[in-house]
Amino acid sequence: MWIVFGWDKEQRLLGEVATAYCYDCRRDSEWFVSRESEWVTLSAIRVLRFICKHRLHCGGCSAVFPLTASEFNSIDRHMQRHDSIDGTDLHASLARRIETEQLANKTPLQLKFIRESMEAQKQYKSAIESRNERDARDRL
Repeated sequence: MWIVFGWDKEQRLLGEVATAYCYDCRRDSEWFVSRESEWVTLSAIRVLRFICKHRLHCGGCSAVFPLTASEFNSIDRHMQRHDSIDGTDLHASLARRIETEQLANKTPLQLKFIRESMEAQKQYKSAIESRNERDARDRL
């Protein structure tokens, strides 16, 4: 009789949790939480989960950040009662963490470019919105 030991890796998307700015894809993106589990298997049957990691993923690019157990538990508790963490202290702390981690290895010149690009994008959106409002008033 053969008994085959092995391991299996499973990644499951748990859901969308927030909207936050991603400095890699340079836009407001939906952020998702996923769980990655590694299992010991016997004859291809999962027997024992020995690693469980939670990660935060940008929906617009490949940016991924590990979540601590306390961060995941906080998100999970909040998501059981609400649709999103947007507008909460948890959202603000995750947005700060995303910013800190994505901008950590940037030079001062790169940081300046990113900040100026963000400001130009805000001005452009504002100009488009005001033009659309003006056009809507003119049609009436």
